[in-house]
Amino acid sequence: MGAGLAIAAAAAGVAAAPHCAGMCGPVAAFACRDRAASVSYHLARLAGYASAGAFVGWLGAAAVGWLRAPIAQALLSWSLAAGLGLAAWRLWRSRRPQAALVQLRRKKPTRWQPPLLGLATTLLPCGALAAGLMLAAGTGGALSGAMAMASFAVGSSLGLIGAGAIAVRLRYAGEAPRKVLAVALALGALVLALRPIGGLRGRPACHAAASPVGQP
Repeated sequence: MGAGLAIAAAAAGVAAAPHCAGMCGPVAAFACRDRAASVSYHLARLAGYASAGAFVGWLGAAAVGWLRAPIAQALLSWSLAAGLGLAAWRLWRSRRPQAALVQLRRKKPTRWQPPLLGLATTLLPCGALAAGLMLAAGTGGALSGAMAMASFAVGSSLGLIGAGAIAVRLRYAGEAPRKVLAVALALGALVLALRPIGGLRGRPACHAAASPVGQP
């Protein structure tokens, strides 16, 4: 039963991977500046999803609504949008790859950013994530809920890993590729800014919402 649940949740995550890459790919591109940052981002994301799965699995479907309060999601999403927008502006203005590399290396104290961003994705407004949480809530236990969401996180991370790897290459590949990355980050900031609006108005946060949050 446990293996079947994990496989089903992982399959749901793989199915959601293109959606996750489109909606959260810019966040991964911003966070994954090198291999260490990428590892910490994805491990924190996995831990966040598993913890959320344990929470909703323990308390049931009603906990999904508590975990996904629209105003909290909106504030988090808008904060990340501001960060992505600032990163896009700085990357656009940078003209020399070596100068950009030196600037990033001087920011070593910000190693906490990737894991925090990984954890933050657990609370972003996302219909695919809501569907995963409903699956975890239906397991009826903290351990099984954690297993379901951890499997979902692994499956859905495929697109994010690709987005992070591409961003690392573009960041130092020359002026034109960096500007492409800057545009991608700017578009990601716009998406994050707009995503919570539907939830605040009582509508699904994004097109992947298959079922209302808080309902079985």
